[in-house]
Amino acid sequence: MIIIWNFSAQNGEDSDGVSLALAAKLGLSNGITRKIAHFVIYSILGLSLANFFRSIRPKKFPNFKALIFSLIIAAAYSAIDEYHQSLIPGRDGNPIDIIIDSLGAIAGICIFVSIICLIRQKRIKRRKFAK
Repeated sequence: MIIIWNFSAQNGEDSDGVSLALAAKLGLSNGITRKIAHFVIYSILGLSLANFFRSIRPKKFPNFKALIFSLIIAAAYSAIDEYHQSLIPGRDGNPIDIIIDSLGAIAGICIFVSIICLIRQKRIKRRKFAK
């Protein structure tokens, strides 16, 4: 969240410089690169939040409430961050970015749950094989 906040605190010129350099390396437009960055960084946030809630109650994970709470936190943070960006010179807050961020958080949460489920399946298979 601190990393996201710091990126959002960059003025328009500095932010464009970073995204234009990355866009050139990826061979994409600046706009597409920015949207991909939103999706990826919020997928990492969603994954991290899900992992945090799993660490609190590992036996009860995946817990639907914990997953929904992870999404709510990520989406709320996205809205706050977009508002923060609107206060920075040369930047604006874009409601579409909140949707992209939320979809990224959902993807991260889904990836995390999938990994946990795969690990559990492997453990079950090992236990059956050991017997």
